[in-house]
Amino acid sequence: MYLKWLTWLIGTACFFLLASIGYTHFDAKDSDGYIGSEACQECHQSNYNSWKQTLHSKMFRPVKSPADILGDFATPNPLVTFSKEEVKFVVGNKWEQVYARKLDGEYYPLPAKWMITTQKWVSMNLTSEKDTPMSKTCNGCHTTGFQPETFEFKEFGIGCEACHGSGKRHTINRKKTNSPQCTVCHKNAVDTQDIIRSVDSTVCGQCHSRGHSTTAQQQPVNFQFPLNYKPGTALPKNFIPLSLANDKKGKFWWGNGVAKNRHQEYADWQNSGHSKSLINLLTKKDHARGERQDKCLVCHSADYRAAKDKANRPTLETAQQGITCVVCHNPHGKKSNHNMEPEGTATCAGCHIDSMAKSLKKTGKGHYPCPPGAPTCVGCHMPVIVKTGGTFTLHSHAFAIVTPKKAKELGSPSSCQNAGCHLDRSEDWAIQSYKDFYGDKL
Repeated sequence: MYLKWLTWLIGTACFFLLASIGYTHFDAKDSDGYIGSEACQECHQSNYNSWKQTLHSKMFRPVKSPADILGDFATPNPLVTFSKEEVKFVVGNKWEQVYARKLDGEYYPLPAKWMITTQKWVSMNLTSEKDTPMSKTCNGCHTTGFQPETFEFKEFGIGCEACHGSGKRHTINRKKTNSPQCTVCHKNAVDTQDIIRSVDSTVCGQCHSRGHSTTAQQQPVNFQFPLNYKPGTALPKNFIPLSLANDKKGKFWWGNGVAKNRHQEYADWQNSGHSKSLINLLTKKDHARGERQDKCLVCHSADYRAAKDKANRPTLETAQQGITCVVCHNPHGKKSNHNMEPEGTATCAGCHIDSMAKSLKKTGKGHYPCPPGAPTCVGCHMPVIVKTGGTFTLHSHAFAIVTPKKAKELGSPSSCQNAGCHLDRSEDWAIQSYKDFYGDKL
């Protein structure tokens, strides 16, 4: 009885002491919510600084300076029926810029967008100034903390919480265990799973996918992105992804099932061997490579590679992920993510050099007919066949060779004639040269 009374007395004293110095206690019911990337930099300065330099942080933002607007407003153009001063928001910063304004609480694009790669204006094909409300078409992927019920969001651009989940509980738990004001009462507080650290490709796939979602409201609303996605989980069931089967006009997929347009990297990856690398290791038998061991996971499992505690890495029985996006792309942008040829070759060779050696031993031929070092893994296995900014500028993420013969049938670039390779030669030359070296096996 005395102990309970003493505990109550100490707790009450703590409460009044903290209240006297202006401390606000967080209520558990208010512990979930978005706080914005600025709040993350206090403890994660390095990651914040590198993220700040990425395209994610600049994907959708208010105009703060005329320099933010890259379009040519000096040269008259009939497509440009608005002034530079009317541009209040910009979307994009590398291949193209869409310009927007806010009308009656909603964001709407202006009639023309600037193609950065080709330096020209292109019509947005709008029927009115309030055509294409961005809350239904863009903001779910171009903002952080988007709420489909209200159309509001916490932060412009793709911030920390877009990949790690809402961070308020995380900051509260940090204060409980680190702040002198909190440790008075929470001395033995146990840290909970309050922030998400996932290597699952759906974290990227929530935006690098095409499709639509429909709310279950009395008057359903269609959105062109997943709704209420929680990082590390499967994409919501009400999200219907675009596929080759429902691409009636052939705008988004080549006939071989490889992506033809941007924002489809996740679908490409799903069809690739990388996504199936763990399943293939566990189910296929290849005695030539010896018995399966945990160390095989270094080339077959992203969660194995990402484990910080080497002594407690996942095993063949516990590994969950195949080779996902973060194996090749540093999520915080600490190295080049968009031009991966130099680093990409070394990254690929780490796991695929054995296969290349086996091929050489079996056929007596090199892996490719070009001079050593001329092509890269990315150049052939991730050909530039996706258009953005008006040109073929994005690499396929299906990790599949597009042969010259197949490319001619589809009208697409091939693995041999893309990104500057053999563009001075004819398609027939490429087809014959490919056949001379590889035969008809691919």
